[in-house]
Amino acid sequence: MRKLALIIVYFCSGIFLTSAYCQSLVEDANVATAASTPSENVFTETIKIISQSKKIFILTNNNQKLSVGDFVSIALKNQLAARAVVAKNHQGQTGIKILKIYSLQQWGKLRRNQDVQIIRGDDSAFGKIVESKTDTGPTQIKNEEDLFTGDVIVEDEIGEFDENKNRHIKPDNIVGLFGSFVNADEIPSRGGTTRATEFGLSWAYQFADNFFAEGIYGRALFNSYPNDGLETLVNHYVARIKYNIRGPLYTFFMPYIGYQNKTSVSPDAGKPGDGNNNRRVLAEEKNAVEDLKKSGPIVGVTVLRRLVPGWFVRADLGTDMLGAGFSIEF
Repeated sequence: MRKLALIIVYFCSGIFLTSAYCQSLVEDANVATAASTPSENVFTETIKIISQSKKIFILTNNNQKLSVGDFVSIALKNQLAARAVVAKNHQGQTGIKILKIYSLQQWGKLRRNQDVQIIRGDDSAFGKIVESKTDTGPTQIKNEEDLFTGDVIVEDEIGEFDENKNRHIKPDNIVGLFGSFVNADEIPSRGGTTRATEFGLSWAYQFADNFFAEGIYGRALFNSYPNDGLETLVNHYVARIKYNIRGPLYTFFMPYIGYQNKTSVSPDAGKPGDGNNNRRVLAEEKNAVEDLKKSGPIVGVTVLRRLVPGWFVRADLGTDMLGAGFSIEF
């Protein structure tokens, strides 16, 4: 009986140890599989084409892992640059539309014929060590309504990813903020010149391919002009017709013609007060305000340099103003 009891104890112990060991192996295998799963969705492709707007990229699909509707991320040296969606597959190449920029520094390094890392699906674990992978839900377009969310644009024609290839700037509208300077001659009794800063808004509408109609309003306030204790307000109205020419390095040149009208208002100029009753000085004040008024035809060029999709730095070089600022397209 004693031997039989010992045999039963050894037998049960063996079953327990074998079960524990097998369970440990299964857990290790699951952890290893979960840790390696993210790398299956990270692979390398090559940038073939970058659109002028930098919103559309054409990539190789050598790994045959990119399908229409997939959400992907672009990375350089394990640093995320941008988030995108696959819009089209055609003849071994893939067109993607940029939805979000993660890093302007990495974004600025993207070039044609450059190898980049592609992360398919969830990128939250990219560059991190994880022990498990959670289901992030479907990453593909599932029904017709998903095509009208505003995040995805898929063209009907095979191989076409831009909205209108005749336009150098695709959207119809460009609005901007700018700053400039307005110079004015002092009254003869004081001599010299003075300067005020003009701030303004612009709105350009693309009424035909690469042709824009633009309206501008600017405002400048002179302090102690035309004399001490006085203020003069200058309102600047400009209308332009512009033609857009694409230049190198995401630069656009817009020569323009148009018409401007400057008005000036200084309620107290030329009026006696505060001991100033000299008729000659009062006449000079009035004439100085009138000299700020100007109207007539204008010519010049606007230069736009794209910073990121939708944003430009601008310079206006013309007979109406010399200014600089920022613009956005929509």
